[in-house]
Amino acid sequence: MMKMSEFVTSRYGNKIKWEANPWKRIAVTLGIVIIVSALVTILINFIFIVTILGVSFAQYIKTTLNLMLLQIVIIVFIFTVITGIQFFRMWKEGLLRQESLQRKALELKLEAMKNQVNPHFLFNSLNTLSTLVHKDPDIAVKLISQMSDIYRYILEQKDNKVVEWSVEKQFVENYLTLQQIRFANNIRVQIDTGVKKDFYVVPLSVQMLVENAIKHNVISSDEPLFIQIYVKDDFLVVKNNLQIKSSLKKYVSIGLENIKTQYEILANRKVEVLKERGEFTVKLPLIINPVV
Repeated sequence: MMKMSEFVTSRYGNKIKWEANPWKRIAVTLGIVIIVSALVTILINFIFIVTILGVSFAQYIKTTLNLMLLQIVIIVFIFTVITGIQFFRMWKEGLLRQESLQRKALELKLEAMKNQVNPHFLFNSLNTLSTLVHKDPDIAVKLISQMSDIYRYILEQKDNKVVEWSVEKQFVENYLTLQQIRFANNIRVQIDTGVKKDFYVVPLSVQMLVENAIKHNVISSDEPLFIQIYVKDDFLVVKNNLQIKSSLKKYVSIGLENIKTQYEILANRKVEVLKERGEFTVKLPLIINPVV
């Protein structure tokens, strides 16, 4: 009986997720176990009591009903134990997934902050700033403002699992403004997410994909970098042309792996990464109703 309860619970109970409808899962699974047990009891009792022992049909009905009542009590007890064990396991797995999400989120934020404040980034920004102070003070002031906005955004979002795309989009545009001041027209960006209702993204995730494109590819007047960001088929797509630096051809982005893990947990869908026809594409699942 216990084996049958475990079999039905594992085989059919998993079709109804705990997270979606726990009471329906319990009712359906328990109902199946009771019905199957009742049918088996009726059949076995009929063969044994009526056919073999030759007991009257009325006595057979009385004996079977008493036995079925006892079985239902035992089944409910066993089912309660099995369900309790499963619930505890699900709860424990949920805690582990939450811990994993927090750890990956922290790693992503730390890497993003490291990328922003690393000596190369600061050197390039300050070097550009020092050149512009006398040459074009207005652009220099804009550069300082953009740097301030970037650091403010990182500090504001450090505790958030998701952020509205409109907020992340402004951050990405601020970051790109800095890079376009540095690379002039050699970086060309198109952001067009249409009029689709607002959705959420993992903080810093889109910026990190843009930064990876800038960091890993050759950028020059002869080989400009094209970056596109748009929505298609419930994905936020970040695409760039491939002209990988020779020193980075075997480079694996830890940041991208962290992004993939977080989206799989938060959106319950996988990030799609495509590398074909001279283009590198990352498709982030749209997060519509985040659980935070």
